[in-house]
Amino acid sequence: MKRFLIVSLLSVLSYADDYVVLFKQAEIGVGSLDHGAYTQVLQQSNEKSVGDLEKWIGEKGLRSEKPIKNLWLVRGATLSLSPEAIQKLKKEPWIQGVYVDQIRQMIPKKPSVPAGDSLKEVGVEGVWGLERMGLTQIREEFPEIDGSGVTVGILDTGIQSRHPELIGKVTRFKDFVNGIGNDYDDHGHGTHVAGTIAGKDVGMAPKSQVMMAKIFGAVGGGQDSAILEAMQWQFDPDGDPSTADFPRIVSNSWGADIAEGIHDIEEFLPYQLAIQTWVHGGMIPVFAAGNSGSSPNGMPGGLPDVISVGAFDINGSPAEFSSMGPNLWKIGNTVITLMKPDVSAPGVAIASAIPGNKYAVWDGTSMATPHVSGAIALLLQADPKLTVSEVKSLLLETSEKKGDNQFGYGIVNAYELVKAGIQRKKLK
Repeated sequence: MKRFLIVSLLSVLSYADDYVVLFKQAEIGVGSLDHGAYTQVLQQSNEKSVGDLEKWIGEKGLRSEKPIKNLWLVRGATLSLSPEAIQKLKKEPWIQGVYVDQIRQMIPKKPSVPAGDSLKEVGVEGVWGLERMGLTQIREEFPEIDGSGVTVGILDTGIQSRHPELIGKVTRFKDFVNGIGNDYDDHGHGTHVAGTIAGKDVGMAPKSQVMMAKIFGAVGGGQDSAILEAMQWQFDPDGDPSTADFPRIVSNSWGADIAEGIHDIEEFLPYQLAIQTWVHGGMIPVFAAGNSGSSPNGMPGGLPDVISVGAFDINGSPAEFSSMGPNLWKIGNTVITLMKPDVSAPGVAIASAIPGNKYAVWDGTSMATPHVSGAIALLLQADPKLTVSEVKSLLLETSEKKGDNQFGYGIVNAYELVKAGIQRKKLK
């Protein structure tokens, strides 16, 4: 069986004239704002900034070769200008930064592994990862805890919603690659990930639902602007801030390798801002650590505000491919050292759904990540009012303690996590 890797070297094909622009804006006090009010503030303030950008382009006698898109999630926009025009724009005092809109290889080509029409055909009698996470104990002691009422957002290669594992589970699908209306998965990765979260027989939270944004094509590449648009869509799926239709959890089994050493957070600021906005809006960002072995966790998995997930095998040993910290970030004049990953979960020989109503066994921190997302879905069913910080605290407190840069703070124990959530709710 070939290992399934989510992260290859940061292979970048640049569209030289396509850019993501970030605007300088005053900090928004989010403490008293609910998700809807926060969304409205972001949208209204960024609409003015986009208007200022359009005015500047007109006054300079320029024209964006592509329509300007409003990226209010990161207080920015996308546009297409000449490099000379961009150099002028960078000098404007109201511009925070300008980034080349890159195509990044976040997920490799589809792996060549035997597939089957059933779990038995792929050589699996039971799904060891679910058992290791404590799902059997949950079903025995808390049979009502199955993910009911919880929606998990996923950014990936798409999904086959008619797979027997996923029928009735997909609430929304949007294609940011090809613009196709019906759900599909031309790679397989997204369907495998979704199965581990919400699958009937292979899922951590079988009664949960998923909301899929397709951000990667058949060979695993995705463009920054499309990924950021999808992250924005997850924040406000129907375009109406007054409706609370956003997922509390967003599962991200993707990322790009970064080299060892200190990295300036400004280098990846659009992603950092998107994740911070998710967190401020009550959304829990779960990311794969990456599959670069002894190298640091990838981007965005190594960023400060995410829950980064490493992988281990059936024997409890860290997977040889699972990325290891620490991650060093320069923020302003300060360098912070982060132990990464944050936690670990089963990620070797994981059986789940793939397109064509089939099953396959794959490896990767991609496969570990949805185990944790599914566990959090169970927790949020037990206590829907938990905040992002409370969820992360409970996740770390109830983990099987390790405290190193292979496993992170520990191995996630979904049974202990759910039990702690139920007890916490009783005390409120």
